[in-house]
Amino acid sequence: MEKKKVVIIENNPTVAQDISEAFSERDCLPLLATNGLDGIELVCQESPNLILLNPCITDINGGSVYKLLKDDPKNSDIPILICVTNERDMFRFCGMKQQPEENIVKFTTKADFKENIDKILKLLESRVLSNKFQLNSEQFKKILVKLVSAYQAYNGLSSEEVKVILSEVLENITSMLSSELGSLMLVDEPAQELVIKASKGLSDDVINKTRIKVGKGISGWVAKAGSPLLIRNIETDERFSRQNSKRYYTSSLLSAPIRVRNRIVGVINVNNKSTREPFTEYDLSLLTILTNEMSIAIESSHWQKELEEASAKIEKLKVSKQILSDIARSLDDELYELTISQEVSNIIYSRLDHKEIIDAILEIIERSIDCHLCGLLFVDEEKKTGIIVEVKYPATQQEIDSFKLKIIETFNRLTGGRLLPEQVSVDQARDSGNLIDSSVEDRNILSSFQAQLLLAGEKPIGMLAVTNSFPGAFSGEDLRVFSIISRHSSIAINNTLLHKKITELSITDGLTGLYVYRYFNDALEKEILRSARYRQPFGLIMIDLDSFKKINDSYGHPQGDEVLKEVSQIFRKICREVDIVARYGGEEFAIILPETDMEGAFVLADRIRMVIKNYAFGAKENVINLTASIGVASYPDIAISKTDIIKHVDRALYKAKAEGRNKTCRAIKEITNEVQ
Repeated sequence: MEKKKVVIIENNPTVAQDISEAFSERDCLPLLATNGLDGIELVCQESPNLILLNPCITDINGGSVYKLLKDDPKNSDIPILICVTNERDMFRFCGMKQQPEENIVKFTTKADFKENIDKILKLLESRVLSNKFQLNSEQFKKILVKLVSAYQAYNGLSSEEVKVILSEVLENITSMLSSELGSLMLVDEPAQELVIKASKGLSDDVINKTRIKVGKGISGWVAKAGSPLLIRNIETDERFSRQNSKRYYTSSLLSAPIRVRNRIVGVINVNNKSTREPFTEYDLSLLTILTNEMSIAIESSHWQKELEEASAKIEKLKVSKQILSDIARSLDDELYELTISQEVSNIIYSRLDHKEIIDAILEIIERSIDCHLCGLLFVDEEKKTGIIVEVKYPATQQEIDSFKLKIIETFNRLTGGRLLPEQVSVDQARDSGNLIDSSVEDRNILSSFQAQLLLAGEKPIGMLAVTNSFPGAFSGEDLRVFSIISRHSSIAINNTLLHKKITELSITDGLTGLYVYRYFNDALEKEILRSARYRQPFGLIMIDLDSFKKINDSYGHPQGDEVLKEVSQIFRKICREVDIVARYGGEEFAIILPETDMEGAFVLADRIRMVIKNYAFGAKENVINLTASIGVASYPDIAISKTDIIKHVDRALYKAKAEGRNKTCRAIKEITNEVQ
């Protein structure tokens, strides 16, 4: 991979050399400029990935250099770090707004710089990725608008004009997934074969010769099953095991179906992640969301077109004095059905909150179908279940309980599940005032009961149900509308679950399940603000596993990973739910303890140390012994800023290491002569 370019604008040769060496060690290409004008010229020539600026350069004011670079559209997106050795440097840096903490590198020695730059680069990298994702998402929506227009104009996806836009779709998706190879394949219906219609990184020969039978190979399996697929290693995957092709430098790939009107019309495949790493569950969830959005956009064009056609027919009939009542009624029914479809589709686009979508779906059912009760059973991946109920007409708690039992019984019968009533909670969508103490005698609230499974592919994720106390209360029209709402509700709820999953994956470490460094960094800032507001202390623990490299060297990295997982389980068992446990990096961990003083934090930290020391890691026949060195600090008695509390807890950890490891050390507040 090409090295990242770093332009360093620094007039002190010694400092410039130290900074250059630090970036060279991080596999970057440092480019030096000794004054502001040379620095601006170098940035314009090289288009670097990062700029480091000394605000006290001698030829022109550092603030002017910053402004000139940011005002140039070509350079405005390049991150600029301001390097200072004291507060006076920042005071002299005139003409610039106050900078976020992650844009400032404070250091006095080469070691300080190396320590601070790693943390700042992590934050910058996550910010760049976030900005790239947001930009690509906006571009993707614009491309979908073009795709829908072309789809309507040319009545499908197979024309050459649509093919150009499909290439844009694929290019955007592969860019968001950092992939260098990809293909968008459509089903040739008569031959039941998949054909490449858009590609990235594939030769013309491969494009022209590739035809895959539906049901055969990876793409064919996805087209037939209708489920997205993640393969971490094609050579070891039991379902599709084969030798990896030479054109793929990783053995990992993603594949997801494209649906139009509940029919698989194609497949998108993604290979060769530019980082050379295998794809993850996060990547699969992102690809699934993008293909879902593509499918929904195309389906919406069908509904819109049919709405317009139905409206035009009705208007034409109204002009005529001899309206055929049966035809008019049929067209009105069709228009009503399409309106319901459009309304549920709008929910999919406008909401991602799980509870909001459920409430909106129940509200549509209540408006569309004359029922006593309507309810939605949801089942998530952690097997947490619940039923949200809308009470349209007065009903008793006993009738609601009967409705709950009927939903659970129907769900178990259709899915082979084993849900128990005590596992399922019931909540009302809103307080309608229709809950009463007694009901009409001999009324059976379940006289007319209808239910539809909600599916993500073939996986049950819930159930929609309606009931009425009058026998035969639901007409054929009611059941058609109920089926439409159920089908589109499945898509809406599945998208919220994917969005929730992708959010969790972005803040949790893939190996240990603990929070990542970026989440910890944000949480620490919030905890400082919260503790200051309510005048409460909090503790901070930093843990480093002693000589962990020896475990990797002696037992292999897979065994080392298992040890890290076991250590994470120890943290979860000992810490409270409110505590924030994060993987700080490698074999280093950090824990934020809200409303805990230094003594409480020290007691917990030493308990963790003792449990790790006495724990038998690994297999019974090959036990691995492990110890940990731990530093403890607290707010506000040790430090009141994020930078200072991390610095103090780091020093306490280094002290524990220096004194022989397997030790817990408290941070000591520094006494200085500084006058604020």
